[in-house]
Amino acid sequence: MFPFLKDKRAIPGLTGIELREDGVSVVSVLREPGRVPRVTACDFVAWNGAEEREKVLSRVSTEHHLKRARCTTVLDSNEYSLLLTEAPDVPGEELRAAVRWRIKDLIDFHVDDATIDVFDVTTPNAPGKTRSMYVVAARNAAIQRRVDMCDAAGIGLDIIDIPEMAQRNLAAILSEDVRGVVMLTLTPTRGLITITRQGELFLSRRFEVGLDALRAGGDPAPYVDQAAIEMRPALAHFDQIVLEVQRSLDYFDSHFRQAHVDQLVLSPSAGGIPGLVEHLNQNLNIKASVLNFSDVLQFDAAHAGILSDRGLVALGAALRQEEKAL
Repeated sequence: MFPFLKDKRAIPGLTGIELREDGVSVVSVLREPGRVPRVTACDFVAWNGAEEREKVLSRVSTEHHLKRARCTTVLDSNEYSLLLTEAPDVPGEELRAAVRWRIKDLIDFHVDDATIDVFDVTTPNAPGKTRSMYVVAARNAAIQRRVDMCDAAGIGLDIIDIPEMAQRNLAAILSEDVRGVVMLTLTPTRGLITITRQGELFLSRRFEVGLDALRAGGDPAPYVDQAAIEMRPALAHFDQIVLEVQRSLDYFDSHFRQAHVDQLVLSPSAGGIPGLVEHLNQNLNIKASVLNFSDVLQFDAAHAGILSDRGLVALGAALRQEEKAL
């Protein structure tokens, strides 16, 4: 979303970097015409409690030659707002100023402290043919922190992006994306749903159910039989996920007036929750399946575990194809 002008680097491809609570993920991707994307590097390094994060990041930068690479990173969800709004009817050179004025009361920080970027949403069949666009309003301080941290670590930072766009990039390499696809990913504490078609993000939705809650479950009632006990802890969370997916589909159908999307793809970590895919297939009028990296990527088998879990966002960031923001 937020590009920086940098000199050309010696290492081809793009490297995604995610600064997580538990460590830093690094995934490099090379895209060549006529070939599926190839993962050329993949790593996760936990933060060392006895070592400052900046030192860990510098060490990772040195090991992966990130000073000579084109790099992108993603903001945390609390560092920006993503808003869907009607596009102002103004010339292109006045768009950001008009959008800034329009969203000033919709974000929880002062608009003067925000960096703004926008991207269109194709809505040819929308009522009145209104033009919609997404606005990303990121905190200036958050962007500066990322720039300063990467500069200090010797990382060749070109782009600062957001997780929704990283997930859009993942969805774009799926065969299902041609006709439209819902993608569901889960972090330890929350979930993210996106609806995309042909590489375009139409809708994103966050919800407060994550892997930790699904794996922890709850205490079953004493009268429930053993088979039900094994299924009960996750059922309430499963139903909430069903509700969030259905709400997303309903909004997509009513607002964008596009052809109905009938494919749901789960990230490997989400698909690894016992019973979740089956529950989604039983309770949604949509086919649910799990992302299989072997179908869409070239990668070293030793990296499968990182790509499926802690490296997923970094992978999505590294799959970006735009050279500059709109």
